[in-house]
Amino acid sequence: MSSTSRHLRNPTPQELVQIRSEHQACWGKDLTLKQYLKREEILASTALTVNGGLTNWVLVDPTTSPATILASCESIQKKVFVVDAGSSKVRVSYGHSIGSVFAPVEMRGKGHASAMLKMLAEELRTYGGESALSALYSDIGKEFYKKLGWYPHTSFHLNISVHLCSSPHPTTNTTPLKASSLPPLCTQDIKALKASLTSSIPASKTRISFHPDPKTFDWHFARAEYLASITNRPPPTTKGAITTSGSAWIIWNHDFQKAEPKLCVLRIAGEPSKEEAKDLLAAALTEAREWGLSHVQAWNLPAAVEEAGKEFGGKVVEMDMNWIPSVMMYGPGGAVCEEVEWFANEKFAWC
Repeated sequence: MSSTSRHLRNPTPQELVQIRSEHQACWGKDLTLKQYLKREEILASTALTVNGGLTNWVLVDPTTSPATILASCESIQKKVFVVDAGSSKVRVSYGHSIGSVFAPVEMRGKGHASAMLKMLAEELRTYGGESALSALYSDIGKEFYKKLGWYPHTSFHLNISVHLCSSPHPTTNTTPLKASSLPPLCTQDIKALKASLTSSIPASKTRISFHPDPKTFDWHFARAEYLASITNRPPPTTKGAITTSGSAWIIWNHDFQKAEPKLCVLRIAGEPSKEEAKDLLAAALTEAREWGLSHVQAWNLPAAVEEAGKEFGGKVVEMDMNWIPSVMMYGPGGAVCEEVEWFANEKFAWC
């Protein structure tokens, strides 16, 4: 198909319903179509995604009537820190998280998704303001998106089984966190994260980090609270735990999927010691157990936290097919596919 037969634009409301209805089988298997469409509406209505925060994209063949949908995706604009290679200055910019990349079954194998992403990569450079990067999480391995310009980064997941946890640990050294407690902690975390980006100057590689801000966490919480409502559960109100010293904390989210119910660690902040990490993970295990979740999962943790997790019987697995964080940097000369130092590459940044 020629380039003139493929056009990237925003979908109409009717097209958006059609697109979401088709990919429900991929990302909403436990939900009815009505429930899935409602969930997508809720996720598009959070503080992170309203007022242009989330944008839906569709690649169409405009020569047909109505236009034929060839592929689709969405992007969410987020704040990021960037330290350019060789620089000592942290700059605040925007990054776009790309998700829900989808092609209808009858359109697969024809290069439509690749064509859409190439067009989108260029569009996002200046969409909503000058952007530093775009990122996505591949569930089809590392090579497809790398060929298109998104460099895959190593990702390690810690999984701790609630039922096989080898050593119960007291939770008296932590205090539960509610949503109202998070904004000042996020401010503190973002300030510390900015400082850590300049810990060794100049940077040999470009350094990046998404902001772990309240809007981002609220987007994750909205997903869990909706799934709780349709599975006859009360909404989870405990969003994490903080050490009694207040120096380190954990923020989590409840994943109520039937196939693999788990407590997802979104962020561990404050550079906890191994003992503090054990306290925080113990609180997470207690929370998971109370909600009937099978395990606790965390992404790309500091060594001290990984070691603490192993003492609970946790296993660390390198991801090679799913949840592969990949980034494309934007510079004066165009898009650059290169490895960067991705700080705080934890699940809060996923979309």
